[in-house]
Amino acid sequence: MSVRWFGDREREAEPGAALAALRARLAGVAAAAPGPERHGLLAGALVEASALAQGLADAERAAAGADDGGPADRAALDLLAALARALWASWRAGGRTAPPGPELLAPLERLPRPAAIRLRRAEGHALYAVYPECHAAAARALAGSDAVVIGIRSIGAGLAAAVAAGAGLAPPLATVRPVGPPFRREVHLGPSLAARVAAARRGVFAVADEGPGQSGSSLAAAVAALEALGVPAERVHLFPSHAGGPGPEAGAEILDRWARAARHHVPFEALLLADHPLALHRSAEDVLGRAEAPPADLSAGGWRRHAFAPGDQSAWPPSQGWRERRKYLLRAGGRSWLARFAGLGAAGEAALARARALAGAGLGPAPAALRHGFLFVPWLEDAVPLPAAPPPPRAVLLDAATRHLAFIARAFPAAPDAGAGPAALLEAARANALEALGGDARRGLDAAAARLPEVVRWARPVEVDGTADAWDWLVRRDGALVKADALDHHADHGLAGCQDALWDVAGAELALGLTSSEGQALAKRVRAAAPGAPPGLLPFYRLCRAALELARWSLALGDGALDPAERVRRQGARAAAEGALRRALGAA
Repeated sequence: MSVRWFGDREREAEPGAALAALRARLAGVAAAAPGPERHGLLAGALVEASALAQGLADAERAAAGADDGGPADRAALDLLAALARALWASWRAGGRTAPPGPELLAPLERLPRPAAIRLRRAEGHALYAVYPECHAAAARALAGSDAVVIGIRSIGAGLAAAVAAGAGLAPPLATVRPVGPPFRREVHLGPSLAARVAAARRGVFAVADEGPGQSGSSLAAAVAALEALGVPAERVHLFPSHAGGPGPEAGAEILDRWARAARHHVPFEALLLADHPLALHRSAEDVLGRAEAPPADLSAGGWRRHAFAPGDQSAWPPSQGWRERRKYLLRAGGRSWLARFAGLGAAGEAALARARALAGAGLGPAPAALRHGFLFVPWLEDAVPLPAAPPPPRAVLLDAATRHLAFIARAFPAAPDAGAGPAALLEAARANALEALGGDARRGLDAAAARLPEVVRWARPVEVDGTADAWDWLVRRDGALVKADALDHHADHGLAGCQDALWDVAGAELALGLTSSEGQALAKRVRAAAPGAPPGLLPFYRLCRAALELARWSLALGDGALDPAERVRRQGARAAAEGALRRALGAA
């Protein structure tokens, strides 16, 4: 399967400014009261420091041509180790240890720095509820040893520090950057780092990362580099973020390495849902009240059991499975709450700010708290997903879509490089359309390409709503419509990212079944609220949007071991997206 849907997020930063931001974050940690809120701020500091360490190490690698563990890399890893030790101590003490101070930054601040670095977002911390504490807990298997820890950049920098903290080990030796084709990564060590690895080759090595992903090639590449320097395979211990093995793109050699290596993993549930002061259901007791029952897991489509009629699965929409955010239904203080993973550090803080802005505009419930990556909002018990409700009048539907999308277009402008540019959108659309439809798609794609200069000229990126699913629209008892899941799809793992508001208009057409004329009317109303691409360019966005929706459901169909009923649902969603793409190609 060669569909295009995923995209990476990175940004350029000046190291001095990044250090100043980290210093301010540590000051915020020190000023916070002991408990869950401060612990979450400390985790955010570790995530931010990990991104800085990744950027500095990548800059040194670019200068040296290989990973060689230069001075900035070593100083950044010392900083990460100190923060990870503080985070792990805080976890064990329920958030009531003395916080680290900004003096930790001094050694790194004294070093020469490049003019600019590239900071890559750690998807696991932002999207998939990868918690450093889980890696620290797993590392207790190596407690008392003299293991050498190596991380795999980007997210592996902080996770390696967490492993070292959990096992009581020295700071990580280095982090490495796997390079090359996505499913055949390689790790290249410079002479200094290679010599240090060789000197310790008879000891134990711990390799930490978020993976394994589709192929497991990053972890395998790190193990291969160690083996090439004489480290026996049986002395390599892997610290992944999940217990499952590599995905369907893994070759025989990678699967063999995975099978032979010792692996250590503590799942999210074992730590964050345990009876612990910082666990999910206890972290917001000061705001919500004491939990009245264990949290109910709504992840991977589990929310459908609570949002639709009990026992009736015939109306269930498809699920994106593991690609959905972790979320739980919590009963506390006499009412129900949705606890949704919004991201550790800055990602969660941005979601909280957006939720407050939407609530202030009357477009969603007011959030109650953000605690250690989870956003707590009221569960709307009187709301029913649009597909399960009596069809509202078209005027009501269009008015709700207009208010929601116009507010987003006005309130959340984005940087020009915060998402895929129009050319990248069209390139992905071309790849996905040709994959699915073959040569029949060429004429419509060529017509869209002819509009590309105009789209580039007018597009004004905003932090779009980003969803195109009917079930995200909720109908309340009084007939009012409210949009759910509107916080962070502009920053998810998809290629699109931030786009012109017409991207959301195209999504609303798909979700709400709007006619072409209704879509044009919506585009005009949204465009009147904020500048950007004129409504006449909506066909370009329709085509690109439908092509990415087709890719999204094609990938979801590729998940293994699907329940037969779920497979049928996803097939239906894919067929609907393909139909929308055919119509968009024909109109173009």
